[in-house]
Amino acid sequence: MILDDAILQKLLNSWPVARLATVSAAGVPHAVPIVFVVEGAHLYSPIDGKLKSGTPLKRIRNIEENPAVTLLLDDYHDDWQQLWWVRLDGEAELHVPDASRSRLLEKLLRTKYPQYEEGTLLPRDVHYLRITWRQGAAWAQSGYPAHIIGQAIDRLAIPA
Repeated sequence: MILDDAILQKLLNSWPVARLATVSAAGVPHAVPIVFVVEGAHLYSPIDGKLKSGTPLKRIRNIEENPAVTLLLDDYHDDWQQLWWVRLDGEAELHVPDASRSRLLEKLLRTKYPQYEEGTLLPRDVHYLRITWRQGAAWAQSGYPAHIIGQAIDRLAIPA
């Protein structure tokens, strides 16, 4: 089951983290958590100034060898009736935006992630992974992904 467009868009615009799974040409899987924003029909994840290991990054090497990716958004809860996940399958590429698109993506990132207000995390020439999803699936233990995911999104807006 996939979500209707309105719930999916709300989820992608508000959920803070996803897991990006890539596979090397040799078939070795690799998964990492990412931050991301949505612009048009694409998700963008910056290759930013957070500490990283390996150069070039394994996710980039894998995408250059095999652009097929999976993005997983999920929420674990001790009450298993609240469990859910959304999986988006698609393709990724390394993207160097022009100046106009770069400013737009930076604005979206700073709006979603206040941590980017510190100038050192987003270098001037930041590159992005641009992800285009082709298909997806959603699941919830309760059997009603849209309802449970809607509740999870609403909890994001409530300060702890």
